[in-house]
Amino acid sequence: MSRKVPLSPSLGEEKDLASTFVTGLFPLPSVEDFKTLYDQFKKDHPKADHYPYAYCLNGLSKSSDDGEPGGSAGRPMMSLLEDKEIDGVLIVARYFGGSKLGIPRLRRAFLYSAENAIQNARLGAYSDVFVYPIEVSYSEYEILRSHAKRLSFSLEKVEFAINVRAEIHSGARLTGFGEAVGLFDLVLPEPEIRHVLQEVKP
Repeated sequence: MSRKVPLSPSLGEEKDLASTFVTGLFPLPSVEDFKTLYDQFKKDHPKADHYPYAYCLNGLSKSSDDGEPGGSAGRPMMSLLEDKEIDGVLIVARYFGGSKLGIPRLRRAFLYSAENAIQNARLGAYSDVFVYPIEVSYSEYEILRSHAKRLSFSLEKVEFAINVRAEIHSGARLTGFGEAVGLFDLVLPEPEIRHVLQEVKP
């Protein structure tokens, strides 16, 4: 399975000594899209004092502390993306509450806010799926349904007509499938391999 990507934007928040840290985790289709995302985030949080960020995408990465003490924001967030194998961008709106936190506490606040945004996110990852088109009777379809969980396959694009047409989706090539489900006359065609984005846990 490939690196994870955000399926939609998500937010996280942390507060410490009256300072507030609001972090957005965003999909990043290309490096060229970063500036648009960054500018929009600043417009959405116009009263923040600093906007540090970090992004990773296809082996490329960049970060900035945006005026916060060096190494307190951008670099730790970039390490977080790398550790969790996420391609995307983290941007923080930091609202200063009047009390200095010190670098260790400041770094922790940035990371907690970023981790919260990741926990709130819907993430996906691309994986290879083996796709087998089939046409079976209604009774055979019910038999296939009963074995789907045990054999780790799913029935997709199901169409009910005289017979049932569907696609069997599996994360691995299926061998001896007819015997495994008790349909000894069922012969699967050569599969199509698709690169599919599927939701995964953070």
